[in-house]
Amino acid sequence: MAPRLPRFGIVLNARGSVGDVVDDARRAADVGFDTILITDHLGFISPLVPLAPIAAAVPSVRVGNCVLNSAFYRPALLSRDLTAVASVTDGRFEIGLGAGYVADEFAMAGLPFPTPGQRLRLLTEHVDTIKSAFVEHPSRSLQAPPIMIAGSGDRLLTMAAQKADIITIGALTTEAGLAERVAYIKRQAGERFDEIELAFGFFQPSLDDPDDMRVIEMLAPEAADAQRRAMATVLDGSVTTAADRITRMREDLGITYFQFSLITDSMSTSWDTLEKLLIAARP
Repeated sequence: MAPRLPRFGIVLNARGSVGDVVDDARRAADVGFDTILITDHLGFISPLVPLAPIAAAVPSVRVGNCVLNSAFYRPALLSRDLTAVASVTDGRFEIGLGAGYVADEFAMAGLPFPTPGQRLRLLTEHVDTIKSAFVEHPSRSLQAPPIMIAGSGDRLLTMAAQKADIITIGALTTEAGLAERVAYIKRQAGERFDEIELAFGFFQPSLDDPDDMRVIEMLAPEAADAQRRAMATVLDGSVTTAADRITRMREDLGITYFQFSLITDSMSTSWDTLEKLLIAARP
């Protein structure tokens, strides 16, 4: 298999209208992003609704979610909606799924918060049901999108190594810890490892404002500042330093899909800086 070229996705944590999100997607494509991803958290825009207008307005990009909280949905109903999105996105759709992890959001939605084992079983059921929905879809020409699974624990990564096309490692760990997660996936995937695209998310890109640590503070409230800054998911420093780190992850770990999570109404890394970074990080 030929080496994969790196690609870059932007996760839009947007609170505005669908029109605002489409405008952000256009800007993201202009600065060089390959994939536009919508998050799935309460308080932000609906995760599936913007994908069709983004795909129509920005024909150069792929679209998807990073990631759908599978425990919010029933597999058959979500599969119905995903096949509908796939039918209007010209083969540029990728399905992103996660197990869900924010207990408060379940309470806000009036839903019980499942145990880790229950969430993993439901996520697995979603993957199998979604795959079947595309195989059995009345339109035989409908292309089954790649399925991306995000997470970090052993049991979830074992399932992802067996079933996913893309695995996003969402670990709050150092680069050494990230390398261990990649090695774990490789052992679990066996012969199909070369078929899997490895992805990693920068939850806290703070290139223009290194003091902005609000996302990582929320995700790791008990960690000391030094511990947070040592996490691979925190991308700070100069553009050159950040690009070198991306190159190192690609060359040493085989990660080729990099996702930048941005709260678009209060970004701590400007579009201009992101454009410079993407130029510097491409081989």
